[in-house]
Amino acid sequence: MGAPIRQVQQPPELSQVDCVIAVDDSDSQNEVDSLDSKIIQGFSKDRQHMWRVMEMELSLMYDILYTKASAVHTWVGYCIRVISPPAIATSLVLFQLSSKDDYSLVDVAITYTLLVGALFLETKSLLVALGSSWVFAFLCTTQWDWLRHSALCSGRWHWLRHTLFSVRRFWPGKMIMTVSSRRWSGTMGQRNMLRSCARQVDPMSQCLGNLSKMLNLGEWWDRRQLWTIDVPEKVKKFAWSNVTAIDMNTMGLLRTGWGKAALDEEHYPGLLIELDVFHGVDFHESVISWHIATDLILAATDRRGDHVSDDEVELVSVLSNYMMFLLVGSPDMLPGLPQNWLYEQTCKQLEKIRSKHVAGSPRKSVYTVLKNLFRPHHHRGWKPSELEKEIAIDILKELEDPNFNNPRLSYARTIARTVLRRKENKVWMLQRLWLDFLFYAANRCNREAHARKLGSGGELLTVVWLYQEHLHQVKQDRKKRQSPV
Repeated sequence: MGAPIRQVQQPPELSQVDCVIAVDDSDSQNEVDSLDSKIIQGFSKDRQHMWRVMEMELSLMYDILYTKASAVHTWVGYCIRVISPPAIATSLVLFQLSSKDDYSLVDVAITYTLLVGALFLETKSLLVALGSSWVFAFLCTTQWDWLRHSALCSGRWHWLRHTLFSVRRFWPGKMIMTVSSRRWSGTMGQRNMLRSCARQVDPMSQCLGNLSKMLNLGEWWDRRQLWTIDVPEKVKKFAWSNVTAIDMNTMGLLRTGWGKAALDEEHYPGLLIELDVFHGVDFHESVISWHIATDLILAATDRRGDHVSDDEVELVSVLSNYMMFLLVGSPDMLPGLPQNWLYEQTCKQLEKIRSKHVAGSPRKSVYTVLKNLFRPHHHRGWKPSELEKEIAIDILKELEDPNFNNPRLSYARTIARTVLRRKENKVWMLQRLWLDFLFYAANRCNREAHARKLGSGGELLTVVWLYQEHLHQVKQDRKKRQSPV
């Protein structure tokens, strides 16, 4: 998830409303807010356009927090950008016309190099600044009507921006118009506890794992069990088609707890009451229990031969793995206190179960283990291996142990058994459940955590939170307009 945030082209729909956004000074703030709500409401009807709007907002947030854009894109900043190239060019011409008899050739060459380099860099900075989406916002809000109409309404700024993007596609343009990427990475992290357990079944993997812990590299070893994938379109579509149904109060907070909307009485009568004790009182605890239970349910469903499409299973798996990734890699982005000790205890209990499979597993060479450890993360798919399924079935069939000191694994087994006994569509229930977890985490995530994560590429959780905030603003604006004055 360390990819930087890349530049986003402006959707054509934004250029259609630029002159409308540029309201007169006489417009009140309420009218401006109402216009913003109408624009967001219009974009929300098209998932792809709304997705790009969210990416642009992340881009602007990144600029404000991690760059000097807020200082550059002002009247003073633009004046400096415009004056710098002519000033440097003038200095270059004056130096060319002046006598250089008293200077060595080395000093003259260095001076020429510095002046030409400065002219190149300042010209590039000017073009990048003029083509930035910040200029669009600046022109929309400027009080100079003639500047706004000559640049926006005439289409000159859009032509300039389109030209800059066109030039950047060719290799000379890439050299001249290189800019730091500033868009959301478009990926989501993955972590699966059973997969991590299965990967260390053979003695060589266990040996390397123990060695890394002895060398105080346990955290590094654990992070090698994480991988990233591009956010599947099915995840975007499923999230966007359900986010409008969430129920928030006037403060913008979800009214129901995590998982409760998915396990409602209408679709799954009595299930939430039956699982009340095992559902978990803490969000981190609940993620661990349901993450393992999900793998158990999917393994049992596959073993029984139930007809479930790969797309449905993939949607469940990537959402479950993503929440576990956040719990391990970015626990500060999840609501509640981090439960690292609980996660570590569950991993130790899984290691005991894994030890049963060590004797019969084939011995891998050091080369094979290291190759699997250091291979690119995006090569690791979501489908579980046969060994992962065997471990899941063993956990599911294991008898209750009165001396068992890790209730999370026991809770996961109880949840899986309870769900498997029911006749409802289990995969559909898991899809709604993990989406509910995602929505709740996005809504209750600390705002500072959202901001910090932008520096390393951003998170899907932040995109979902932005959309939730926009929907809340649209609903609040609609209520204000409907209420009598």
